[in-house]
Amino acid sequence: MCRMLGYLGPPVLLDDLLYAPDSSLLKQTVDAQMLAMLNLAGFGFAAWDPDWPKPEAPLCYRNTQVAIFDRNVQAMARKLQARAVVAHLRGVPYRSDTQVNIENVHPFHFEGLPIVMAHNGDLSGFNQIRFDLVEHIKPEFARRIHGSADSAWIYAMVVSALENPEGPLTTTEILRAIEQTLTTLRKIRERHGIHRSSSVNLIFGDGRNLVATRFTFDFGRFDVAPFQGGIEFLSQWYTLGRDYGLHDGEWKMIGGPEGADAVIVASEPLTRDVATWVEVPEYSALSVTRSDGALRGEVVTLDA
Repeated sequence: MCRMLGYLGPPVLLDDLLYAPDSSLLKQTVDAQMLAMLNLAGFGFAAWDPDWPKPEAPLCYRNTQVAIFDRNVQAMARKLQARAVVAHLRGVPYRSDTQVNIENVHPFHFEGLPIVMAHNGDLSGFNQIRFDLVEHIKPEFARRIHGSADSAWIYAMVVSALENPEGPLTTTEILRAIEQTLTTLRKIRERHGIHRSSSVNLIFGDGRNLVATRFTFDFGRFDVAPFQGGIEFLSQWYTLGRDYGLHDGEWKMIGGPEGADAVIVASEPLTRDVATWVEVPEYSALSVTRSDGALRGEVVTLDA
């Protein structure tokens, strides 16, 4: 399985998310606290800031190199500040048929659209259902799918379900498209007789909105042991507050959710102090939008 994170709030140095904290995203390459496997199959991020040229378009970076050895990321992280980030560390089964290539590195993004997606999970039997998905993807997006993994196709299905994928978008529209995609996947899986537990933890971001799901099909049903270290319902956590950073020698988000102006959502808490972190409930989504410097967020049950 993978590790991922999303951030929305005041400008933050990428280093403060990717490297510096106790359990930063890139430390999870080899030492994830809630996953019994290494994550060696690539790393990527998308970032937004209103002071950059074309602020509605994300700055995207992806590389198949083992993340902790990527000096380009380290150099950028020490210099770049962003108000919104979606980042992903790819973990894959240790098998010779697994494809480690740039087309399958997250986050996924089609040029000209504001929204990106990261996925933590695995659609069991994907090769059986792949071409059943085509009728649910708009031709202009189907032609742009280069990845062979399930995640690339999930992204194409969600943006196809958006009424106006070029934006601007709302969290309501993003959630509706996610629910439509999950419902379609459920029906296709049932048609093919696929009932193996399959996680679909997602993070969608467009620089102004952040939507993170914690979802699985057919929870607990396995014909073979899960490859993600025995974990059946993958974790997703978030923390809301103000002034995320180093406080008295310890990384934390302070201030609490009341009047919060920042949110971090991640596969596992980034900080040693986990008191401010809350787990996204099963079969739910965290929905956060930024307006006039303030954040409005809620946890909603997924109707899928």
